[in-house]
Formats: sequence, structure tokens, C-alpha cells
Amino acid sequence: MALLVEAAGKALVGTRVDDAALDAMAAAARAACAPINDKRGTIEFRTHVAGVLAKRAAKVALERARSRA
Repeated sequence: MALLVEAAGKALVGTRVDDAALDAMAAAARAACAPINDKRGTIEFRTHVAGVLAKRAAKVALERARSRA
């Protein structure tokens, strides 16, 4: 399920989307997680992956925005 995490977006607004901003955004994404624990992954793993995927998505979006400018 996709979630809109306003704190994650706010972590990027007004920044140069540098490592510090991406880390803050990933932390906000992880904080919004409420994963389950099952045979496919632990809560800790799924929470970690949420931050990783949020960073990847932000980087892809930034590259797309830069290539269209």
C-alpha cells in the first residue's frame, strides 16, 4: 500500500536534495512504516527497505526533473 508521507516531502522542499536531505526524507519514510512480521521479512528489514526505496524514488525523480529542464 502506498502512503503519502508529508514529513518526507517536507524534508526535501527547499533543499538541494543532497545526502542530508535524502537521509531526512528516508527517516521520515521509515517513521511512517507499520509493517508486519512474516516469513517474507522482519519488521526491521521492511522498515529499512522503506527508507531505501524512498531514497531511490527521490533520486529517480530528481534525475528525470533535471533531464527535462
